[in-house]
This record gives sequence, C-alpha cells and structure tokens, in this order.
Amino acid sequence: MNYKIHSNGWTVFADVDLKTCTQDDVNTIARLVATNVIVVFKNQFLTIEEELRFLKMFKNLTPLYDKDNELFQDYAVDPDGLICRVTAELRNGKPGMAGDKDTFDWHVDSPQVSNRNDMLYLRGAKGTVGSRTSWNNNLLAYEDLDDTIKSAIENLHCIYGNIKALWAPDFDGVKYNYDWTPRLVHKNNTGEYGLYFDPDQLKKFAELSNQESDNLKEILSYHIFNDKYVYHHDWEDGDLIIADQWNGLHKRWAFDNMHIRVMHRATMDYPEQNYEL
Repeated sequence: MNYKIHSNGWTVFADVDLKTCTQDDVNTIARLVATNVIVVFKNQFLTIEEELRFLKMFKNLTPLYDKDNELFQDYAVDPDGLICRVTAELRNGKPGMAGDKDTFDWHVDSPQVSNRNDMLYLRGAKGTVGSRTSWNNNLLAYEDLDDTIKSAIENLHCIYGNIKALWAPDFDGVKYNYDWTPRLVHKNNTGEYGLYFDPDQLKKFAELSNQESDNLKEILSYHIFNDKYVYHHDWEDGDLIIADQWNGLHKRWAFDNMHIRVMHRATMDYPEQNYEL
C-alpha cells in the first residue's frame, strides 16, 4: 500500500482500493491512524457490502443504535445499523444523523463514555462537494507544549459530558460522567502521549477549581487549534477518512446543501497487532 504525507507534515493520503484491500493493508492503515490521527482516501465508491467487508477487518464495529431504538430506521444504512447515514436528506420523512446545516464545532464523539470506539469512519456518499470538515492533531500539539505545562497537566483527569448530543431529537440535557474521569494526557497504543481534550464537552478538570479549569482550558484550546495542528478537508464524493478518537477532534463547517449531502459513518476499534514498532 502506497501513501504520502500532506504538506502539513502529518496528514496521511493513502493510495489503495478498499474494495480489494487485505487485512495487512488494514493493519497498516490502523498504524497510520494511530501515529498520524487521520488517514484520507480518494475515489472510494463502495457498495454497502464492500464498506462492511472493509470495516469488519477492524475490531468491534459497533452500531450507533440498537434495532429497538426508534432512531434505528432513520439512521441505519445496512440491516444491522453498523453504518449510519449523516445527512438532512429525508427518508420516510425523517432525516439522518446530524443534519443541521450550521457549523458543528470542534468535538469528539461521546468523550464521557469509557467503552467508546477508538476510530471514526466517514465516507462521502453523495452531495458532498462544497462542504468542509477539519481535524486537529493532539499528539503533535502535546509534543510541542512547554515542559512546564506538561508537568502541570500530567496527572489531571477530565469530567466530560455529551453536550454534542444536542443534535439528537431525544436529547434531554447534558449528563456529566463523574464515575469515569479519563486522563488529560493520554498514552495511545503506539506508546505516544497526546491530549484527550475536548474543550466544549469538558465540565472541569477533577483536580482543579472551576476557575483554574477554565484558565487551563483557554490556554490549551488556543494551542491545539493552531494552524500547525489542523487539517481542513474539502470533500468530494468518494472521499473517505478514518480518524483516531482519542488524540484528535473534528469540526464540520456550515453547509447550505446539507439536505443533499450524505455521509456514511461508522465507529470501530483498532485491530489486534503490535503498534509499538
């Protein structure tokens, strides 16, 4: 499998046909995601069956909703709901997931959930031209922090809630998780350290006061969204991106044609292999 690195020095563009890729290819892709946060593929015009074949070579491919949830029929692309549709396009009079045309600001999916999937998969199915999604790299952002700040934050834990559930029709308020408080400085499966930091869904740092938390949040937020750590993707149909959900955030920009833009979304875990090479 061939790949190249974007001019920003970290975003990977992989040259492989996912219709015919092997488990070895998937393992290489997973290593690249772990070390570079996102991998981009072009011209991936896949059938649902081809998408599922590819996705099932990862681990723990997980449906967004169970079949008994009323949203399952609205969001599911395949019979088991392993792929869901992200769109305002109506099906049986109802939209898919996250169909609002306004900006969906920097976030990661469900940061307050301990058993959340490691990876996010997005494929541009149709109507994507003119839309943009951005990703940041919290591995590089952490690496560049001043040693004084690294020392100050190394033992901090985060209290998160799912504020971004606001897009869901059954949203009934923010629920913060006080029982699972993940470390701000996250060690990934390659042995590298980065920030597990979603400022918009963070209530506070467990060890700090509200004011101290707000001050640190402001400092880190200013740092991680520096242009050096951000990649902007202008979508074309057939584009596909796989991203790490521990050391990176993403942002979907406002798009007036959201009613015709259809993305396929899935979440899964890294396949079993040695990542510390």
